[in-house]
Amino acid sequence: MVFARNKLVIQDDLFSPRPRMNIDFSGKSPQKFYKEIPKLISTVFRVHSNTVQEKKFVMQKGDPEKFKAEWEIIKDVDKFSYYKIDVSLSGESSRGHGHAAIVVSGILRTEYPQDTIWERSLFYEIMRMFWHGIFYTSKRQRYMNDGQQLISLFVDDLKELTRV
Repeated sequence: MVFARNKLVIQDDLFSPRPRMNIDFSGKSPQKFYKEIPKLISTVFRVHSNTVQEKKFVMQKGDPEKFKAEWEIIKDVDKFSYYKIDVSLSGESSRGHGHAAIVVSGILRTEYPQDTIWERSLFYEIMRMFWHGIFYTSKRQRYMNDGQQLISLFVDDLKELTRV
């Protein structure tokens, strides 16, 4: 991820026209997904478990017991581009049975810093546009395909967990 005050950002949803994939589960012990999703994220996306950020966790006791959790990962693919993957889990359980909804979304973001006077100059911008158009566009397309495959693999593995 590029850390800059000013930057040019190019962002694409990994899945369009629907930028999210939904999985619904009804059955025994829907809370099992809370422990399994972070493990699955680090395995499928090949990131260290410390990079999986748990953004939200809410548990409401009672009958039914309601829960909600959200995770985010940032996976760098090169100096300018990275994946941002969001996974959310929500559901409820009563006497060991219930339902859960899992939503997976992802983007590929490319950031070009524009902090220095050189990076903001017209000549630099023309060179950057030429380089991006000729060389980097095919690389970004490969990153898009790889990101789509990773999310598809993650969703397939989640679906396998719903069958267990």
